[in-house]
Amino acid sequence: MKNMLIGCAALLATAAVPAGAETFRAAGWVNGESPSGVFIKYFVDFAEEYSGGSLEFEGFTGGVLFPAEGEVAGLSSGVAHMSSVTSSYAPSDMPNDTVITDVSFLAEDQLALAFAATELRFLNPALQAEYDGHGIVFAGSYSQSVYNLICDFVVTGIDDFKGKKIRITTSSHGDWVRDVGGVIVSVPGGEIYTGLQRGSLDCAFGTPLFLTDYFSLIEVAESDYLLPMGSNSNGGYFFNADFWQDRTPEERRILLNAISSALAMNMAEWGAKAVSALEEAGKAGVTLVEPEPAAVEKLDAMKAHFLDGLAQTEMDKRGIEDPTPIIEGLLEGMERWKVLLADVDTTDWKALDALIQREIYSKVDVETYGMGS
Repeated sequence: MKNMLIGCAALLATAAVPAGAETFRAAGWVNGESPSGVFIKYFVDFAEEYSGGSLEFEGFTGGVLFPAEGEVAGLSSGVAHMSSVTSSYAPSDMPNDTVITDVSFLAEDQLALAFAATELRFLNPALQAEYDGHGIVFAGSYSQSVYNLICDFVVTGIDDFKGKKIRITTSSHGDWVRDVGGVIVSVPGGEIYTGLQRGSLDCAFGTPLFLTDYFSLIEVAESDYLLPMGSNSNGGYFFNADFWQDRTPEERRILLNAISSALAMNMAEWGAKAVSALEEAGKAGVTLVEPEPAAVEKLDAMKAHFLDGLAQTEMDKRGIEDPTPIIEGLLEGMERWKVLLADVDTTDWKALDALIQREIYSKVDVETYGMGS
């Protein structure tokens, strides 16, 4: 069924392109108003601008070309030429990448995580081999705003979660749910709204933008429990390998420049939107609940022990080689990027773009990167 859907989407996308025109496809499964959906628009615009119109993309968001769980297959088969890939929806395809998602639980700075994860995904051999095996070429990472718990009831304290059905995003969130006596539920993001509406979910881990731009949970949520549950760098943006390798080195540089600028603009706006989302939710009647000291202490203790045995846990769970270089690389990278970002106006996308160009993208050798062995 997945292959049939991908094939139909490819025929529809091809039919939409005028004869003789070379228009490529950029895809994302979230809606076009969400930050990741907006990123697709920015990339399309920058690619056209920087190439003088020779690299023209059409953006498809909202899962028009393929759903979240079909991103790897859809991109590798050429349904799209560039796409977001959410590794937690394809853990068997991208087990090493999903380690980054797990470690994101410890992140305190959205931008530091995004750029540290971008750098790591370019440089780590195990990650690069994983992407190469699926015929996709990594281009950039994002990270979510800090996660909280969005619920269909008004939370009064941590004891309220006992027996509640809670949708998780990372395995770390799952550990917390087990610790408080909740019931773990794993469903695609697009099903959170109906889950809360119909009672198959009581809560979902989510950023403030889950309330507004992503899934409109503001319409079904009763409260947002503001316990800070880390961030999330979950895959990123990738090119189809055949498409990438068919481009000239000059075109590949233009594509990376477009990714860099789109990422900088996107991330500069993301933080501000998260603040406004909480304000909007409060005005709409969603109760914003500050966590009680006991909940904060329990979370701090969990984080303090989180890294103990993490590498072995990941090996056992995901069937991968020792991921210590990924774990340590991300932690060290986040600390480095906190320092780099301290002297930059993080609301100025051009300043962010200049920084990530200098530290990451200018170091990518477009003659060899993504060209296979």
